[in-house]
Amino acid sequence: MLYNTPTIVLIGLLLFLTVATVEAGIRVGKRFGQETWSNAQDIHTALTAASLALMGLMLAFSFDMSATRFDVRKTLIVTEASAIQSVRNGLDFLAPKPRADAHSWLQQYLKQRIEFLEVGNDPGRERQAILAARAAHQNLWRIAVAESNYAGAEPELRAAQYAELTQALLDLNSVADQREAARAIRVPEAVLFLLFALAIGSGGILAYVSGASGHPDRLPTYVVLCLVCLVIYLIIDFDRPRRGLMRLDAGPLRELLRGS
Repeated sequence: MLYNTPTIVLIGLLLFLTVATVEAGIRVGKRFGQETWSNAQDIHTALTAASLALMGLMLAFSFDMSATRFDVRKTLIVTEASAIQSVRNGLDFLAPKPRADAHSWLQQYLKQRIEFLEVGNDPGRERQAILAARAAHQNLWRIAVAESNYAGAEPELRAAQYAELTQALLDLNSVADQREAARAIRVPEAVLFLLFALAIGSGGILAYVSGASGHPDRLPTYVVLCLVCLVIYLIIDFDRPRRGLMRLDAGPLRELLRGS
């Protein structure tokens, strides 16, 4: 649900709820907290510090999760580019006709893997790119497993070429599966809901204490909460590398496409 909602809408709603909570907290603090403030000041201060510490811990934990996943996706693009280059090198073992056919299928595969990266938040086109890439890989595999397609004259040499090319194709398929799996792994929605609740709850506690103390200074509270919302925005954006500010770079794959 959260992943299909635009990030700006989520953060806008969070800011609205936070502002409403702060204003309500200040009023509640003024009305019910001022009489007991002198006796409960230490307790209120401890509760405020605890809520802010918990929110900071969850922010750090969630940011690390999303940033790590982003780095994994970025690394897998480089790994896949290396795997495609290994397959391309292995195609030199083939005879001229099957080699030309295999290069054509490898080009199709490469284009579909770039499409898979740059399609955006479109599950239908994403699925099409995956299926088209798998079809191209299957055609490459059929060419690679036909021993008559190899140019080596000696049986031992042809066997070595066969083993190297088929292993490169297996490695390429494995990396593709890892990229597709990494695409679907995100920060759990329950964690994001907890972050929203902590941001709103911490804002309410800060506002209540501000109102109870008789010094309802809104500016520091709003500055802190705006910074919190900005961090939450970055956490969500890292988890949406296809449609946010943080975009994965298809440069390694495009370099292969230009170099073919």
